[in-house]
Amino acid sequence: MRRALVLGAALSVGLLVLVAWLTRGAVELDALGDHYALGAPRALLVVALVPLALAASARSLADLPRTQLVLSAVARALVIALLALALAQPARTTDRTRTAVVFLVDVSDSITDAALAHATETVREGVAARGENDAFVVTFAGDARRVEVDAEHPETLTLARHADGAATDLAGALRLGLALLPEGRLGRLVVLSDGSETRPSALAELDGLAARHVRVYGALTDDGPPADVAIEDVALPAHVRVGESFAVRVRVRATQPQRARLRLYQNDLLNGLEGTRELDLPRGTTEVEIRSVVHVAGPVTYRATLTPGDPATDRFPENDALERTIVVPGRPRVLYVEGESSGSLPLSRALETAELDVEVRSPRAFPTSLPELSAFDFVVLSDTPAEAISSEQQALIERYVQREGGGFLMAGGAHGFGLGGWEGTRLERILPVRMDPERRRDQPSLALALVIDRSGSMVGEKIELAKEAARATADLLSSDDSLGVIGFDSIPERIVRMQSAGNRVAIQRDIGRLAARGGTSIFPALDMALSDLSVTRARLRHVILLTDGQTQEPGISDLVSLMRGEGITISTVGIGSDVNRALLQEIADAGGGRAYFTSDAHNIPRIFTHETTTAMQNGAVEDYVAAHVVVPAAFLRSVPIDAAPLLRGYVATRMRAAPAEEILRSDLGEPVLARMHVGLGWTLAWTSDVKNRWAVDWARWAAFSTFFGGLVREHMRQRHDEELPLEASMVGETARIVVDAVDENDAFVNDLDPIAHVIGPMGAPEAERVALDVPLVQVAPGRYEGETRLTRFGAYAVTAEHRRDGDVVAQSVGSLVHPYAPEYAALEPNGALLASLATASGGGAYGGPSDVFDARDEHVRAREDVRAPLYLAALALFVIDLLLRRVRLFDRRFRA
Repeated sequence: MRRALVLGAALSVGLLVLVAWLTRGAVELDALGDHYALGAPRALLVVALVPLALAASARSLADLPRTQLVLSAVARALVIALLALALAQPARTTDRTRTAVVFLVDVSDSITDAALAHATETVREGVAARGENDAFVVTFAGDARRVEVDAEHPETLTLARHADGAATDLAGALRLGLALLPEGRLGRLVVLSDGSETRPSALAELDGLAARHVRVYGALTDDGPPADVAIEDVALPAHVRVGESFAVRVRVRATQPQRARLRLYQNDLLNGLEGTRELDLPRGTTEVEIRSVVHVAGPVTYRATLTPGDPATDRFPENDALERTIVVPGRPRVLYVEGESSGSLPLSRALETAELDVEVRSPRAFPTSLPELSAFDFVVLSDTPAEAISSEQQALIERYVQREGGGFLMAGGAHGFGLGGWEGTRLERILPVRMDPERRRDQPSLALALVIDRSGSMVGEKIELAKEAARATADLLSSDDSLGVIGFDSIPERIVRMQSAGNRVAIQRDIGRLAARGGTSIFPALDMALSDLSVTRARLRHVILLTDGQTQEPGISDLVSLMRGEGITISTVGIGSDVNRALLQEIADAGGGRAYFTSDAHNIPRIFTHETTTAMQNGAVEDYVAAHVVVPAAFLRSVPIDAAPLLRGYVATRMRAAPAEEILRSDLGEPVLARMHVGLGWTLAWTSDVKNRWAVDWARWAAFSTFFGGLVREHMRQRHDEELPLEASMVGETARIVVDAVDENDAFVNDLDPIAHVIGPMGAPEAERVALDVPLVQVAPGRYEGETRLTRFGAYAVTAEHRRDGDVVAQSVGSLVHPYAPEYAALEPNGALLASLATASGGGAYGGPSDVFDARDEHVRAREDVRAPLYLAALALFVIDLLLRRVRLFDRRFRA
């Protein structure tokens, strides 16, 4: 037995060496008219296990006849051999002549209904004549889709248009058709199209077609272009100056002679020199020249529209309009919005003297769209309350500064900064100062009298909340302030005598004595408050009156007028629906305060604290102060600030943290002029006014114009002297931006860090526009490129900033037109493309089913995997081997 094992091992080694030598290269064999090949011949080395398996069988202890043992050993050897052969990946290769044809049908908008019907009949005819061959159908426009075909009833085939018919992706259709072709077939693609593709390029698919040996046959669906009229281009000069006339050239195309009306709009208005022209259009392209003139510098959008005389001759209305934008240079423009119309003269004259174009408007005329605001390089908002500028307009200012690089200055006055209610607004967040000034040591103290209704109707929750409000008010006041509390019904009572608010323990204790009882009489209570405040030394004296009842007492108006004459202001708080609203509003108006009304008693504490905080604010500093330089801004170099006259007042604010910069500071240590970078632009705060009140002496100063003119020029939207040429074009839906940077010595300008800003469509409403930042990458000496995707049609304004080490060293200005879908631009068929595809792939013009279903002398090598029969045979032999080793089949009369 041992000898058998040694002999088996030796035979295995020998067989291993032999098989390894035989399979050192490709293993192929021709048999029974077919060609066989092994994909992994090294797997045959498994056959070397056969001698070992036979040797092991020889040592079997099974009590079976020798014949049965021999058959079992042979079965095992065959199982191993079959598995080795299957693992070697055998395949049979044969020549086949069956064809598979995919019909690719163009259903885009440029295909007329008649052409689509003819293509449908062509496909039905082809499917019906396929015989034993395969036929598939694909429709394509902006995308490609397979169409299921009833092989038994091809006459029921219908071809529907796609929703994205404004594009033609022939390359995508070729890829889908190639994927549908099964292996072992002669591949044919039949293209039924006008050849006008909008997403290049079908010719790029030729390599894939050649790798599969697939031929393309073209069938031009041409029954003439559809009746249509279109605007192909609006051409503007490269440079336009304000006030000089120039020619706008509009190129119009008509597929058949017809009449049409051409309109040219400048921004949203008809072109001033000539807005409308009647045209007799011949077949082909006509160029129309229209004179125009621009009176205001900045971006200007021209839009040409075409109205055909007969709508039936205009297949695609989408191509009847086209826009183009141009940026017209000019003197820097300043928008000056003044809250007090009579006070705009000093600053407007100063800026005009500094060679700036100034447009003065009231707050009601503030721009409502970004394009209107972007026409200006700098915006001044002077002495205007927050309520006059809507939140949407404040958002416009923020976008104007951040994205457009504009400059914005808020100037003070009686309605500026905190005095105008700007605290907490969107605009405050982008200013370099905060509206809540720190309380100064010399700030005048406040004497506050709380006059609280304690009539019977206040019993319960109302009186308790009134006491809570009084306690909260006492906590807000400092020890420099004074507080008194008067409770009134029919007769007033001093609950808390006027005293320093620093006596917090005693005040809180006395407020607890307030209890509801009796009727309502306001006059005696206000008279008592007048008596207390008139003898109190305080710069600010204020009364808060709280009541929930009705009263009609004579003399209240006269008493309030007397208190106002004494410098005492009054605010009122009414609770419930039965309160005398007219009386309380009258008291507040005459008393120089505010009126509050609420039906929920829980609002009382909040109203009291808000009113107290408002009364404590003292934003206006009306005193002679000098302006001292903190940060020496560049525009101050030519301004003798040390010789500047005194300002007569300003609005108290406090500086934000960096990057905000304080340029000028008052004698009291508060900002007079501050600035901050916000996005691409600047925001500035001038806390004094620019009129003949606080700045009256500055307005007479000889350097007043130099100061504000330099301030505006340093912080306005910058228009750099060096301008690099910019070209922008559309490739499909991709905008491609190219800048060639060459200096005046014809040397390449390298290592710039440019970024392009694309805004548009300019003719769309502001809310629907996009603003994209596109980084430009250097791809060659002096050449910078960038791309972005644009899905909306129209004219786009394109600007670019070129920076080096963070500083802008040059700019570029251009425009981009994404007019309408390319499907509507080229209506003439492109038979040359189909001919090129057919010729390059070995196909030709499609003449009928016989062109593609008849194999003629062609055949294709088909490879068929034959491993499955081998695995099945191995499994069958394995079962037989089990039977031979477990069941005595021979010598059944044997007895052990």
